[in-house]
Amino acid sequence: MAGHTGPALTLAFSPDGSLLASGGQDKSIRLTARQEVPVATVNPPAPPPVVASTPPSAVSPAPPEAVPHRPPPVAVSTPPSAGSPPATDRPFSPSPATSAASSVVKRPPPVIAIASPSETQQVTTEQVQLLGAAASDSGVARIEFRVNGQLVKQQDKRGATRVSNTDFAEPLVLRAGKNEIAVTVIDMENQATTRALTVTRLQDSRLLDPGKIWAAVIGISQYKTVSSLQYADQDALSFYDYLLNQIGVPKDNLFLLTNQQATLVNVRRTLGTELKRKAGPRDTVLIYFAGHGAPETDATSPDNDGLEKYLIVYDADPDDLYTTGLPMREVEIIFERLAAERVVFIADTCFSGATTGRTFSTGGRRAVVSEAFLTRLSHVKGRVVLAASRANEVSAERPDLQHGVFTYYLLEGLRGKADLDGDNMITIDELYNYVSQKVPAATAQNQHPVKKGEVDGQLVVGQVR
Repeated sequence: MAGHTGPALTLAFSPDGSLLASGGQDKSIRLTARQEVPVATVNPPAPPPVVASTPPSAVSPAPPEAVPHRPPPVAVSTPPSAGSPPATDRPFSPSPATSAASSVVKRPPPVIAIASPSETQQVTTEQVQLLGAAASDSGVARIEFRVNGQLVKQQDKRGATRVSNTDFAEPLVLRAGKNEIAVTVIDMENQATTRALTVTRLQDSRLLDPGKIWAAVIGISQYKTVSSLQYADQDALSFYDYLLNQIGVPKDNLFLLTNQQATLVNVRRTLGTELKRKAGPRDTVLIYFAGHGAPETDATSPDNDGLEKYLIVYDADPDDLYTTGLPMREVEIIFERLAAERVVFIADTCFSGATTGRTFSTGGRRAVVSEAFLTRLSHVKGRVVLAASRANEVSAERPDLQHGVFTYYLLEGLRGKADLDGDNMITIDELYNYVSQKVPAATAQNQHPVKKGEVDGQLVVGQVR
């Protein structure tokens, strides 16, 4: 179907056929208006037949015995149709109000298209990302999300500007077995449409044996030539302390680089040489980075946005990131070089090129960044990326938290608050579910963590003691 890069998986028409919503395998939503769709007209109901009566004659009736006997008339009743006037022995004249109401064509109710997950899909993860779109001629007022009959999230779209169509992307937690997911859209005329689908979470109670855990922890607040950050180095130290003292990762398995230690050479050596040599096939590698990220114009970018994205190391030159920064294409190669069965990349940075947060602009303009690079990093099974924000958002720091907002709630979740099932183990899905709720709430919905990639079974990344 036009507009999608792959086949369309779901279609939905508005009741009058004027609007088509399609969801594609590429997880995009397209809203298409059809041309020359006749508008249904409403005809007023036909009045009942007029019963004619003849006035009595002045002539006296014949004597009873002269009038032949006739049976009384039989009344045939027809059930009144909805909206029909009551039967009467006088002609029906519709009132002005009835005439006006019958000439108004009611606008159709909202239309919903869901791109992912598909109906009857089976998953092994604790949550799914619900992707879709809604449209209404009168404007979308509210969207409600229910799982197994419980209202779990709600979006209020009422405001100064009427929202005719909108998309949604909501992470939803599933229980083991069948789950009914329902999306209800209410428009400005209080008309509602609901789309429901069933997703089955297969019971996969295997806790993956992480093997040996190896970790590279990098945090840079003080840069050689780039503007400083407040808490990135503290974020890294806190994450390092968590791994060392709460998880019990041996110190020999940890690599810590902060501020001036995190040069391009040292970061490359740690990720591309040390971890490659030491992490075995059955091991788990954790890579944590807190610091600046930045985009730079590059027409050869495989992400179709004309931008390369860089991790900004201590000695990076903002005027020459090609030479002095660590491009995400190289990070992708490093991931492929690692023999470890599982690699988790946690990034408290951003690449939007904004003037605030953990990013900066290199071209004098705010970049429009594709998230395809995060997908590329996690395209191999067993590679998971947990990013602090969407590609075009800002990763914020907060003085009252003394941390980046994402890392603050990441650590809070790892220390126990993300343990949804109370088994004292924090899986990557539990952790993502926790930060995906807390971070947007703490940033007025301006920052939304992103998770890419999957592993078989439940990947444990934290332990409650």
